[in-house]
Amino acid sequence: MPERDPTRPVTVINRFEVEGDTAEFEREFREHSQFLRRRPGFDFLVTVRLVDRPTAYVHLSHWRRLSGFLDTVHDDTFVAHVQGLAPLVETSADQALSIGRVLRENAAVDDTDVVLISAQVRGDDREFEKRYAELGHVCARLGGFGGSDLLRSTLRPLSYTGVQWWRDSTHCGDALESASWRTALSDLSAVADVTVERARHIAYERGTA
Repeated sequence: MPERDPTRPVTVINRFEVEGDTAEFEREFREHSQFLRRRPGFDFLVTVRLVDRPTAYVHLSHWRRLSGFLDTVHDDTFVAHVQGLAPLVETSADQALSIGRVLRENAAVDDTDVVLISAQVRGDDREFEKRYAELGHVCARLGGFGGSDLLRSTLRPLSYTGVQWWRDSTHCGDALESASWRTALSDLSAVADVTVERARHIAYERGTA
């Protein structure tokens, strides 16, 4: 399968529901993130915390090569980190390919300026991707838009994760309340089961290897 080509990029999407102290989780997970940044083939990471569920985090680690990720998960340090985090969280994971990344400017860290759009497509995946691109065009016409990514799961057919971000929380809030954004989201929801989650931007860091 081309999605499993070890030379292709991959994004690993981890969701964490923290069952204890979120500050302890963030300390432990930051150490793990710094380890990832030093691994060969690692590109960059994004970590967010959901506004409506402050014990829930989403971490996206982008790899230039799938082989780099596969080598890393068998490393003893990675295994030790996973074992250390396990008592703190309930977790789920996905792997995805980016099929529509738009970069304009960075989002402020520690601000509620990131939106996650989870979608399970009903029917035509190309129509969904077209409508997500149209949602991005709407965002580009609104002030302070930072960019967007559309990630298609390699593990769950017709499952997508969209990421949109703004310069700051004010621009993000204004966009989500705009009639044009809501109309475009409604068009997207006509072809997929869609969940929208606003999030606080915890970290954006590039690899060092």
